[in-house]
Amino acid sequence: MPGFRHFLATPAPSQRFRAFGADPLASPSHHAELRGLMHRLSRRMDAAIKWPPLQARSTEYWENPFIPSGYTYLLQFVAHDLVHSAIPLSVAGGLGGGTTNARRTPLRLETLYGSGPVGSPHIYALDASNDDRRTKLRLGRMRWKENEPASGCPFRDIARTPAENLTGIDRSIAGVRVALTEALVADPRNDDHAVMSQLTALLALLHNGLIDIIRRHEGNAGPNGQFGAAYKRFLCAREALVAIYHNVLRKDLMRRVIHPAIYAVYNGPNPDFIDRPHSTERFPTGGWEIPLEFSHGAFRFGHAMVRPEYQINDLSLHDLNITLEKSSVNDPANMPLDETWMVQWSRFFEIDGSTPNFSRRIGPHLSDGLGNDQIFPAFDETARVGLLYRDLLGAGLAGMWSVDALIAEIGNRRPQLISASRLLTDRAYRVDQLREWLVSGQVYGALTDRDIETLANDPPLPFFILFEAMQQTDGLQLGLLGSVIVSETIFGALLAGGPQPAGGASLADHLDRISHEFYLTNVLQEIPEISSMAQLVEFTTEIADLRQAVPAFL
Repeated sequence: MPGFRHFLATPAPSQRFRAFGADPLASPSHHAELRGLMHRLSRRMDAAIKWPPLQARSTEYWENPFIPSGYTYLLQFVAHDLVHSAIPLSVAGGLGGGTTNARRTPLRLETLYGSGPVGSPHIYALDASNDDRRTKLRLGRMRWKENEPASGCPFRDIARTPAENLTGIDRSIAGVRVALTEALVADPRNDDHAVMSQLTALLALLHNGLIDIIRRHEGNAGPNGQFGAAYKRFLCAREALVAIYHNVLRKDLMRRVIHPAIYAVYNGPNPDFIDRPHSTERFPTGGWEIPLEFSHGAFRFGHAMVRPEYQINDLSLHDLNITLEKSSVNDPANMPLDETWMVQWSRFFEIDGSTPNFSRRIGPHLSDGLGNDQIFPAFDETARVGLLYRDLLGAGLAGMWSVDALIAEIGNRRPQLISASRLLTDRAYRVDQLREWLVSGQVYGALTDRDIETLANDPPLPFFILFEAMQQTDGLQLGLLGSVIVSETIFGALLAGGPQPAGGASLADHLDRISHEFYLTNVLQEIPEISSMAQLVEFTTEIADLRQAVPAFL
């Protein structure tokens, strides 16, 4: 598929995942058997995991006190920034044009910026009342159930608008509210649910604040220079936000989710990548492609981190099902979001000692809300609803490396990356551990003995990554194999996505270089050293003047 490739290299037929001995890529006639097997495995994964207790502060046995739940949705945002396909592979039923990856330059915030003010004008707002250039991202007013207070910025939601409907279907509430059916964002998936749209609004607020900072320092370009000044301003702000984003991914997100031994290998200035498809020197900056073993395998682990409910702010606790349905597609008559959906970010990241919603531990079990039949309806003869079945089936149809072959290939190239894991180095032990787990909940999926032997000997990759995390880290981080695939892809994409800070350089040094590409002076010197989501939120709070916002922003 254009935009996709395989991790390390294209596996030989003998190295590909098989179901009941058949290669789904080479045997479409066996797809019905594959769907049945993935259906039963997904039912086995409905069983809750009996996690061991932790000494660290946590209120529920399944919570991960080391990963606040905001990182769950930062992972989703990163996924949108890496992969954009017209149709999921599971629904498409096989590799084809609809599953092409449109992302060609990774982690450059295309999911936020689209094609820029010229290519995607609908997502941009006028820069100022006396300047008709578009360099700020459009935001929308939140809705109030009660009287609107005087304090705080009202522009806390993404922008939304109604649209003419030639079919004659009107989803408005007659005489009360017009249905805002269209989300004015670069990537419609960024309005998949309320938390995702709020994270998008957070980053838009940060971009707009950076525009204001640059405007204060750029001087008066005069009437003939306004057009060029606007483009410089936009490009400088975008590059600054990309630099901040990359710093947070490297130093915060990856540090939390990757196994410490693997993070230490890849976080240095010159990681020794084993997945270099086009060059022995560095990754290409054009024609980038994402490994299927990442997009349809290892990176699906984020779905296991989704909580069953969220404390959105001090006053509002919302069930996951309701949260998933809060979008312009699913609930247009109740848009924009009201005050009960305005995220208080200290509930999603640890800020000044706050106790946030923690993510779920990583393991082969998903929150019940991800089985929502309105959001993830059935699409084949199994009648299985939910996200988990889609993940498993999509992996089975992608022609990916089998777990055994992938471990063997990594072991041949970098044995030190997996040598500490008996689960990876001892195949008999691995099969026994998988078989034991499958048998322990056999009744859930009505797994047959044949199913169990097939899955124990050749598990689908997204399932094994979750199983490994449960076995190796008690679900607190990814295991070694998952960490290698995610690290190779994310750190590799950061390298492919543009200029990187020199070894040991600070964010301030990087921003200084960015500024001098566009201006004679450093117009970005007000930006502090932001290396975590907590710091990003705090800086956004200051530059957007949201310290006293109602409802609370921080």
